[in-house]
Amino acid sequence: MITFTATDAKNRFGELLEAVHREPIEIDKKGRPVAVMLSYDTYQEMKEALGEAKKPSDLSWLSQWRETATLAPAASADDETAYHEHLDQKYGR
Repeated sequence: MITFTATDAKNRFGELLEAVHREPIEIDKKGRPVAVMLSYDTYQEMKEALGEAKKPSDLSWLSQWRETATLAPAASADDETAYHEHLDQKYGR
C-alpha cells in the first residue's frame, strides 16, 4: 500500500487520484495512519461484500422467547430442595 502524508495528499491530490486506481492509499498524519483512500470501484466491491456478510440474522423467535421467559415462574427454595433430594435419591450421597 502506498503511503502519503496528509500534507502530500493535499499538495499532490491529482497524483493521489491517479494512484488510488492502482491500489488503496494510506494517509498518515504526524506519523500515524488516519485514513485510507480507495477507488470507487474498490469501495463498491467492499460495500457489496460487507453487505453480504452483515445480513441481519432472523431473530423473529426472540420476542416469543422473551414473552415465555417473562411468564415462566421463578424457581423457589422449595424447588431447589426438591431437586437436590431427587439427585440424592437417584445418585446417592
